Amino acid sequence: MRRFQDEVRSALLKYALVPGLLIALICIVLAALYWERNVMMRTAEEARVAGEIFTELTHEYEARAAVIAMHGTEKLHTDGNGQRTFFENLYAELNVHGALPRFYLLDRDRHALFQTAPYVPAYLAPPTTGWGVLARMERAEGCVEEFVPHGDLTWDYVVGQAIRSVPSALGSSTSTSATVDGYAVFVISMHELEKRLQTGEKMHFIIVDRAGRAPFSTVTTFRDPVFYKVVPELVDAHGLCEVGGQQFYVAQEQVLDGAFTVYAVLPVGSRIAQFATGAAILFGVLLLMIPFIFFRVRRETWEKTEAMDEIVDAFRAVRHGNLDRELVIRTGNEFEEIAGEYNRMVQSLIRLMRENEEKARVSVVSELRQLESQFNPHFLFNTLENIKFMTKLDPNAAVRMITSLSALLRYSIDSRTQCVTLAEDLHHLANYIEIQRQRFGARLSYRQEIAEEAMPCFVPKLLLQPVVENAIHYGADAEGNIHIFTRITAADGKMQITIEDAGTGMAEETLCHLHEMMVRGENTSVHTGLYNIHRRIRLLYGMEYGMQLARRAEGGTRVTMVLPVNIGKEKDDAAHSDRRG
Repeated sequence: MRRFQDEVRSALLKYALVPGLLIALICIVLAALYWERNVMMRTAEEARVAGEIFTELTHEYEARAAVIAMHGTEKLHTDGNGQRTFFENLYAELNVHGALPRFYLLDRDRHALFQTAPYVPAYLAPPTTGWGVLARMERAEGCVEEFVPHGDLTWDYVVGQAIRSVPSALGSSTSTSATVDGYAVFVISMHELEKRLQTGEKMHFIIVDRAGRAPFSTVTTFRDPVFYKVVPELVDAHGLCEVGGQQFYVAQEQVLDGAFTVYAVLPVGSRIAQFATGAAILFGVLLLMIPFIFFRVRRETWEKTEAMDEIVDAFRAVRHGNLDRELVIRTGNEFEEIAGEYNRMVQSLIRLMRENEEKARVSVVSELRQLESQFNPHFLFNTLENIKFMTKLDPNAAVRMITSLSALLRYSIDSRTQCVTLAEDLHHLANYIEIQRQRFGARLSYRQEIAEEAMPCFVPKLLLQPVVENAIHYGADAEGNIHIFTRITAADGKMQITIEDAGTGMAEETLCHLHEMMVRGENTSVHTGLYNIHRRIRLLYGMEYGMQLARRAEGGTRVTMVLPVNIGKEKDDAAHSDRRG
C-alpha cells in the first residue's frame, strides 16, 4: 500500500494543479471568445449595419430627388389646377416615408420655389456660380451626394439632382448640356444622420469621403480640426490602433461604390487593461501554486503521516483483538494527545477485562459496565481515515476533527463518573456531530429542541450518541441526505427523549424483530447500540422505563426513550455506587 504522503501529493497534483491549469485554459478561451464576439465581430457588424443605413438613406433621397426632377417645374408656372397637381405630387413624394425632410426646390437662378426649412443654406443661395454642389449637379447626369460645410464646425449631407428641360426629363436626351430648369435638393444635418445611424454611447462612427475628409464623426478627436482630414492612425486601419494615447478597435465598410467609407470605432483600452491584469494575476498565481503546494506537502505531511500511520495501525490491531501495542508519538500536537488517549483507552479495556475475568460474576453492575464500554470501532477507524486525508487537504478541518475525537474518546473512557447531566452529554454529542459533519458535509442536518428544565437532569453517559449514530447509519433518504431531529421534555417526573430521522424508515419485519428482542432481553440484531441503551435504562431505573421504536407516517424512524427525572448530585452518586457494587 502506498504511503499516505505519496497519496496526498498525488491528490494535490490531481485536484489542485490540474484544475488550476484547466481553469487558466478556460479563462484564456473565454477571453478569446469574448474578444472575438464582443469586440471584433461587434465592431465589424456595427460598421456593416451603419454602412447599410447610410446607403439606404442615400438611395432613398436619390430616388425622391429623381422623381421630383422628372416631374419638372413647368406646372408650377401654370394655372391653379396645374399648380395644385404639382404640389400634390411634390408633397406625396416628400411625405412618402413619414416625416417631412429638409428639402429645397430651386429655379435655374437658385431662387427658392419651395422649401421645408425657414432658411436656405449659403451654399444653395444666389448668385449663380460655376462651382459648388449645385454646379456639380449641373454637370452630373444623375444625383449628386456629398458633404458640404455649413458654418465653422458643422457639415450637411446634400443629396440632389438638377431639373433639366422637358426632352431630358422625358428620356429623349441624357446629355449634361441640356437646359437646367432648377434643382431638387435634400439636406440632411449631422444630427439627423447620427440619429439614423443609431450610434451607441460606447461605439463611435466616422464617415470619410474619397478625399480623406471626415465631415461626420461622433468624436472630434478622430479628425483634423482645420482640414477635417481623418487622423493618420485611422487611415486604412482595421483592428487595434492607438489614437491620442487611447486604444481602439476599428472596422471599415466602403459604401456607394467607394464614394464613402464608414468607420466603426470601439474603445478597448479598459478591456485590454483588464485582460492584461487578469492574465498577469492568473499566471502569477499558477506559478506560485506549484512550489507552494510542494513545500506545504513536504512540511505538513511527513511528520503527520508517520503519526497517522501509527495510529491507524494501532486501531487496526485493536479491531483484531490485539491490545498489546502501545503508541509512542512525540509530535507535540493533537496526534500526541490521541496517542495518549488511545493508550489510556487500551489500558482501561485491559483492566476491565482482567477485572471481569477475576471476578467472573454476572450481575447488573457487570452488565452495565459491558454495555457502557461498547464504542463503535468502525466509527473510530473511519474518523481517523478521514483525519488522515483531511490533514493536508484541509488542515483546519482536520484539527477540528482531532479535537472533537479527542474530547469524545476522553469522555467515553472516563470511568470516574457513569451518570452525567443532560447538558454534558449533549455537549459531547455535539463533538460527535461535528466529526460526522466533516464526513458527510451538507448532506447531514441536525436540529434539537431541549426543554430548559431537562438540562440539569442526570442521565447515563453516552445515552444519546448511539441513537444518533444509528440514525446517521440507517436514516439517509433516497438522495443520500440525513435529517435528524432531537426533542427532550421533562414533565410529571419523567423525561422523554425523542430522536427522529427522515430516511426511508425500517421495514415492518425489522421493526417487529427489534420489539421482540427488547421484550426478551436478547440482542440478535445488528442494531447493538439501540439494544444497549434500552438495556441500560431498564437496569438502572426499572422495567417501566426504556426505549420504543416506531415508523413515522411521513417516512423515517422515531426512537423514544423514557427516563425518570433525576436531579441532584446525590442521586448520581447513588446510581454510581450501585453500579460499582
